Amino acid sequence: MTDWYLRITKKRFKELYGDRIDLKLFTQDAENDEELVSKYLTSKIWRLNNLYTVVDKDANRVRFVMNSSQHKVYAASLQHPRLVILKSRQQGISTFWLVSFLDDALFGEDLSVGLMSQGLSESAVLLKRVKLAWRELPDAIRQFLELAISRDNSSEISLSNGSTIYINTSFRSATLQRLHISEYGKISAKHPERAIETKTGTLQAIRPGNTVAIESTAEGDNLFKQMWDQAIEAEVRASRVGGVYAGKDFKPVFLSWLDDPDCVSDTPELLTPKQEEYFDALEEVRGGVIEVEQKNFWVAQWRELDERIYQEYPATPEEAFTKVNEGSYYAQSYLQHVVKRGREVAGLYDSNLEVNVSMDLGIDEEDLFTLVFFQVWEGETRVIDEYTSHGEGLEHYVNVIRDTGYDINWVVCPHDIKVRELGTGISRFRRLQELGVKKIKVLPRTSIADGIEAVRRVLPDLWIDPQRCGYLVKCFRNYSKEWDEKRSTWKSKALHDRWSHGADALRYMVMSKVGEQKKRVGRGRSVGRDRSVVDGLAL
Repeated sequence: MTDWYLRITKKRFKELYGDRIDLKLFTQDAENDEELVSKYLTSKIWRLNNLYTVVDKDANRVRFVMNSSQHKVYAASLQHPRLVILKSRQQGISTFWLVSFLDDALFGEDLSVGLMSQGLSESAVLLKRVKLAWRELPDAIRQFLELAISRDNSSEISLSNGSTIYINTSFRSATLQRLHISEYGKISAKHPERAIETKTGTLQAIRPGNTVAIESTAEGDNLFKQMWDQAIEAEVRASRVGGVYAGKDFKPVFLSWLDDPDCVSDTPELLTPKQEEYFDALEEVRGGVIEVEQKNFWVAQWRELDERIYQEYPATPEEAFTKVNEGSYYAQSYLQHVVKRGREVAGLYDSNLEVNVSMDLGIDEEDLFTLVFFQVWEGETRVIDEYTSHGEGLEHYVNVIRDTGYDINWVVCPHDIKVRELGTGISRFRRLQELGVKKIKVLPRTSIADGIEAVRRVLPDLWIDPQRCGYLVKCFRNYSKEWDEKRSTWKSKALHDRWSHGADALRYMVMSKVGEQKKRVGRGRSVGRDRSVVDGLAL
C-alpha cells in the first residue's frame, strides 16, 4: 500500500480529481496479479506513485511519490493538456514531467517526447535522471512490457516499442507528441532567439490534444511573461464557455511558495514593521492566515535573497513578475499599494470627470514621446490611458489627444517646453498654443529626486487601467537607478532607458498638483477623429 496520503490529504485529492480517479487504488492493495494488471497498471497516477525512482533533495534514491504541487499540475493537465506553469523554487515540477513523460513512453508506442532545458549541463542532469528511473524500474514491470533500450546517447533514449525521449536545449523542427520546457523564463531572458524558435517552430508542430508543459520561475518581462498573460486571457475566455479551452490555448497554473509544505522553519524570526505590513496585506489578498513557521521561512530567505525573493518565492502571480531590486524606485511600493490592493482595474475612465494629460517630450527622435491621461477625484489619482511614439511632430500628439474624445482640461508639460528650438526660433510651448492647446500647465524646474519622492507619496492613492496603460505599468515596475559596475553599487542617478520616459511623464502628472475635480453636469465638446489639428483643441 502506498504512502500517498503523507503527501496529499484525501480531501485535497477529491478536490483535484473528483470522480476521475478511484481512491481505492491508494487505499487498497491489489488482491491478485490479474487485478494488478487490469486495474492498477492501467492507471497512470498509480504508476507514477509506485514504479519510479528519483533522487530527493538530500541526494537519496527514493520511490517517486507526488507532492501537492505535482498533483495540482497533473490534475490541471487532465482538464487541458497544454499548461504554462508559474512557480516558486524547488517544487519538483521538472521531476514530475520527466517521470510522467517517461511513463507515457514506456506504456505507449511510437511517442516522441521532448525534454527541453536551458543549457547543456541541465540537459545532462535530465538524461541522468531518465536513465536512473529506467534502471530502477522493477524487473517484473520491465519483463511485462517486454521493453529494451534500442539507442542511448547524449541527446536521446529510444525504446524497442518505437518511443523516443529527446533531451536538448532546443527543438527547431522536431515533431513531438510530448514536450516539457524547464525554466522557460530563464531561456527567454538569456536566449530570446531560442525562445522565439520554440514558440514559432516546435509548438506549432505539436498537434492540439498532446501534452505540453512550460514551466518556470519569473524572469521579468519576456516571452514567458507574454505566454503567462495570454494564458490568463485564455482562462477568462474559457470561463465564459463552460471551462472549455481552444486547442492551442494554454491553461495557467500558479504554484505559490505558501502552498509548498517544505517552505517552513521552526527557527523563530523577528519581523520588521514593514514585513508585518507585507504579511497583513498578503493575508488579505489570499483570504487566509499565514502560519508563523511560514513567516520564519520567508524572513530567513529574505536575508539571503533580499528583494529577489519575490521572483524566486512568489506568493502571487503579480508578485512573481514584479522586478524588485535595490535600484528600483517604485516597484516594491507599487506592488504593495496598487497590485496587492486590487487597484489595477480595467475601464477606469469616468465620463463625468475631466481628463488631464501629462507629456514627456523626449530628448531626441529616438526617445519615446509619452502621453499620460489621468483623472483626479477625492484625493485619488486614476491613470486611465497612455500613448507613446517617437519621431513625430507636435501636431501628431495634439491630434492623438483630440482623437481620444476625452474632455481635456490641463495639458501638463515640463519646464523645458519653453526653450526655443534653434531651427525655428520658437518654443514648443508656443507651437502647442498655435495648434489650439489653450490650457497648458508648465511645471517649474525641480529636481528629479523631489519628483520621484512625490510619486512615492501618491502611490497609496493611485489606480491604473492595466489594459490601456501596459507601458506605464512596466515603467512603475522597471524604472531604476543606474548601476556602477566599477564600485558594484547603485548610483543616485536615474537610468535613462525605455522606462524613464513614461516615469518622467508620471512624475510630471504628480508634480502638476492638479486638484480634485468636481463632477460635471455635461461633457465638453467632443472632437471627431477626422478633425484637422489647425481647428485647435477643445479644452
